[in-house]
Amino acid sequence: MADKTDSPDNESGGRDGVFPSTLWSKLLAVGAGDNTECRDALNFLIQRYWKPVYCYVRRCGYGEEDAKDLVQDFFAACLRQDFFARADPARGRFRSFVLGSLKHFLANARRAARAQKRRPPQGLVSLEELAGSESGGFQPAGGETTEAVFHRAWVADLTLRVLCRLEQECQATSKLSHHELFRLRLVLPALEGTEPPPLRDLAVRLGLSEKQAANCLLTARRAFQRLLQEEIRAYASSEDEVAAEIRDLFRYLGEVAVG
Repeated sequence: MADKTDSPDNESGGRDGVFPSTLWSKLLAVGAGDNTECRDALNFLIQRYWKPVYCYVRRCGYGEEDAKDLVQDFFAACLRQDFFARADPARGRFRSFVLGSLKHFLANARRAARAQKRRPPQGLVSLEELAGSESGGFQPAGGETTEAVFHRAWVADLTLRVLCRLEQECQATSKLSHHELFRLRLVLPALEGTEPPPLRDLAVRLGLSEKQAANCLLTARRAFQRLLQEEIRAYASSEDEVAAEIRDLFRYLGEVAVG
């Protein structure tokens, strides 16, 4: 959600090297009570973070329907209360801020479990629409902590979102084989914990030589990294945070850093 007017050069970090306006600045506007900025920030927040929030709540022991209600309540509280007045990029990453806010919210929710719900009757967003059938199939890994569940869901959702952007870009440039190679060789094995299929087999499947497949894969990896950087810049406060978030993503995936 960078401000393209103030920072037209996203690759260099904006005009005169200034890091582009990100969600942090919008969160401060939310804390100041600006309704337009508030809605923009909340919409972005929900789209990017509903799944990690939902998975965290489920791992805390709540059933599917209760978890959906609590997710709605959490985002409603973000809108209704002065949640974001405390937002400070100097104190840590945006992801950590969301997780800390969620912990605080759930602690209060437990104390007021029988209090009347105060979220909008129809909710802020349809989790069914966002999740499709995904939410009902949530199964935490054995022994996985609530924090690990949150971060794992963030990694998977971010990866698939950027992969979708890569597919759209490859389709527009008639390079869908690039996307398919990257998806089958790197992303799916990392997300599913399986062995990557041999590059030679994928090349035959796509009608390419092994050398052509290797070149396509390298091009796709570079495009994925560029799109990933753009996505993370939307809420990071600095290039250092962008780099740290990318390192974290590949560490959670168990994948080597994109070259």
